[in-house]
Amino acid sequence: MRVLRLLALFAIFALSTLVYAANWDKDDVEIFELQRALEEMEGAGANFYSILGLKASATLAQIRKAYREKSLEWHPDKNSGVPNAYKRFEQLGLIHKILRDERRDRYNHFLTHGFPKWRNTGYYYERYRPGLPLVLAILVALSVGVQLLVQTINWRKDKERIENLRRSAYAVAWGAWFQTPPDSGKTIKPKTRPNEKKVRVPFSGFPDFPKAPAQSAIDAGTVDWDEEGEKVRKAVSSAPMSYPDDNHLLDVMVYADGSLAASNPVTQEFFAIEPMEDKDAPSLRTTWPVMLVQSLLRPREAPAEETTDADTAEAPAEATGADAGAKKAPTRRRKRTTKN
Repeated sequence: MRVLRLLALFAIFALSTLVYAANWDKDDVEIFELQRALEEMEGAGANFYSILGLKASATLAQIRKAYREKSLEWHPDKNSGVPNAYKRFEQLGLIHKILRDERRDRYNHFLTHGFPKWRNTGYYYERYRPGLPLVLAILVALSVGVQLLVQTINWRKDKERIENLRRSAYAVAWGAWFQTPPDSGKTIKPKTRPNEKKVRVPFSGFPDFPKAPAQSAIDAGTVDWDEEGEKVRKAVSSAPMSYPDDNHLLDVMVYADGSLAASNPVTQEFFAIEPMEDKDAPSLRTTWPVMLVQSLLRPREAPAEETTDADTAEAPAEATGADAGAKKAPTRRRKRTTKN
């Protein structure tokens, strides 16, 4: 479902970038048609000013003078053998009319920003049309980005949950001041750690359980361990007696070296609770394109040979000598027993 939504959003985006149409007025359409006919006759890049041999900044006087000179040169009577001579002369007159009235500003606007192209039923601004390979590449990149984002969010939540579970178990097994260093010089010392102790803590740890002090603060010696222990004590003492189904109580064995093992509520077997390390965080290698390539490149195991009924039936026929007699004897005894 998530992939279909991404495809739909991308399709809308792609369609919106294909063409852009506007409601042109009569003067705009006349300019577009004249410009298109001019380029077809004179070549790409031709415009009203280049025909007259002028720049776009030319004055009205310069335009009138250039028009008179060009009209004498392009007059059909002087170009009787030239194809489209009359049409060119007619276009020249239209160009002169547009450049000497208010439509000139409109033409200059399109000359600067580009003219729309004729497409079937009207003039449209053409925009970039991505090809199929680019569309597929964008879809893959989007899906990889979304997958990596979801994986990272879930991984961080799981890491925080496991860390909270471990610290909660330590607090119950070793006391609220379990994280106080022995050489801290504080009045409240951590309890002696037993070799192992079984405790019961919520599956996600105690709610609002304080996080461990930052390593930078520990190295700088700015951590108040008595205050940290008091935070832990309050979090444990204020914990509710019951929890929702998604945070049920869990039996955890806490060992002196800091390792933890939780009991599976179904099988009653213990499994280790290891901290999640940053090196195992999601990356591009955990996304579906990389996993797909790895699965395709992974050598397939040959299927195990199955013993067929024909092989079983042929086995007694291949036995010879004493082995054959030994295998047939029970059969004869079964037959005699049947007759009796």
